[in-house]
Amino acid sequence: MIGAWYGGERAVSSALGYILNLSIAAIVLVSLGAAGTVFFDANADAAIEEDLAAYGNDLAGEVQALDRLAADRPGQPVDERAAIGRQVRGTDYTVEVVNASAAANGSTRLEHAERCDRQCLVLTTADGDVQTTVNFVAATPVESTRFDGGPVVVRRPAGASHIQFEPLE
Repeated sequence: MIGAWYGGERAVSSALGYILNLSIAAIVLVSLGAAGTVFFDANADAAIEEDLAAYGNDLAGEVQALDRLAADRPGQPVDERAAIGRQVRGTDYTVEVVNASAAANGSTRLEHAERCDRQCLVLTTADGDVQTTVNFVAATPVESTRFDGGPVVVRRPAGASHIQFEPLE
C-alpha cells in the first residue's frame, strides 16, 4: 500500500516541486532587479549632484577671478567667460545666482534665496530632483538672476556696481 501510494503520486509531486522552484527563482530575480534599479537611480543622482557642484565651483571661480580683476581696474569693463556644460549627464539644469541682501529686501524674486547667507549659486536639474548650492565671496555684489545651464559671460560693465551674467547661445 505504501509503495503504491508513492508510485502513483510521484509525478504530480515532481511537477509541483518544479513549479514552486521556478516561482521562487522568479521572485528572487524580480527582487534583485528592483533593488538594482533603486541602487542605480541613487548613484545617478549622486553623480549628477557632483557634476552640478563642479559646474557651480567653476562658475564661482570665474566670479571671484572677475572680482579681483575689477578691483585692479576700477571703472573699466571686465569680462570673463565661464565654459560650463549645457547639460549634466543628459539632463538640463538651471543656475540661480543669489545675492541674499537683494533677495531679502524683495528687489528680486528668486526661488532659492533662503539657501544663501551672502552670495551663492544654486544649480537645479530641470525636474527639480537634484540641486546643489555653491557659496562664494566677492567684494563686488552679484546681480541676482536665473538662467539655463551652459556657457556664460560674467561681466562688470564700466561704471557698474554689480557683477552681471549673460548666457551665451
